[in-house]
Amino acid sequence: MTRLFQAIAEHMGSGVTAAWVISGEAAGSGAVFGRGDGGTALLYRDEAFPAEAAEKIRGLNPRKACILESGETRIFTEHIPGKRKLVICGGGHVALALVRICGTLDLDITVIEDREEYAGKAREAGADRVICRPFGEALDDIPGDEATAFVIMTREHRHDTECLDRILRKPFAYVGMMGSRSRTELIRRQMLENGHGARTVGLLHMPIGLAIGSRTPEEIAVSVAAELIQEMNAAETGEGFPEGMAEELAGGTRGALAVIIEKNGEAPRKPGTKMLVRADGSILGTVGGGTAEAGILREAGEMIRTGCRESRLKTIHMTKGTMYCGGDITVFLMPL
Repeated sequence: MTRLFQAIAEHMGSGVTAAWVISGEAAGSGAVFGRGDGGTALLYRDEAFPAEAAEKIRGLNPRKACILESGETRIFTEHIPGKRKLVICGGGHVALALVRICGTLDLDITVIEDREEYAGKAREAGADRVICRPFGEALDDIPGDEATAFVIMTREHRHDTECLDRILRKPFAYVGMMGSRSRTELIRRQMLENGHGARTVGLLHMPIGLAIGSRTPEEIAVSVAAELIQEMNAAETGEGFPEGMAEELAGGTRGALAVIIEKNGEAPRKPGTKMLVRADGSILGTVGGGTAEAGILREAGEMIRTGCRESRLKTIHMTKGTMYCGGDITVFLMPL
């Protein structure tokens, strides 16, 4: 189990798919998949994890949390994108406000600005990385991926179109550009004329931000940050690991790991949500709090006290009413 989490922690920054057998003879065994030459690569497989199931997952390359069946074996798979990144093209007033707001959202923030004075202001605002170079050159060195959001806020139309043309040739989680409706419609037409497909151009957020009546740079930045959260959270990926959990698991901590594998109704947390219950009773993460979490804590505590080495499934029904949200969750408990 420790080696499984070591593989996850080592490759998580670039995105991985983790899989655990939740029922069958190999219950509790796991495998980790990531990027490889020409497709999905098997990064690690427990000896007990069925080889045929690993090949099936490689072929399917699931991009959302789901349960797969391989013969009589049921497997929970969770795609964990790499660390979320935000690339802002431009260093004006709205861009600086966006840097400050997104600095609270656990995003890795890069600002591209070709004027040294404005690049310096982006550093002061708290950007993790500032690139003071021509926009096109800088974007050529940023590969993009499924966890990267691009926001275009430059000072001139020609810079906006140059940035957008380069970004649309990369993988991305989100692309938005600031501008009036008439101007952004013109740019849409230009992108189609430049050979970008209608489906790709249709993914653009132009004008950028949610319609909340924003006026000031700070208000516009709030609308953009809200749209970023909405779009990046809409992907049906797993929840990943709370900060520090994967590294702690890779270090061989003792206890039990609880993972939500299914939810129905109005249960607050989605599949892939994790809670680590350490041997001393302390916890890291949450599966939703309240009575449901208390039940999981009791189950995990009992596993730890008795030295149970077998994984188990526990379904908690949350009938709607006082202290309950309605629905149910199924949790996979793995001894560590």
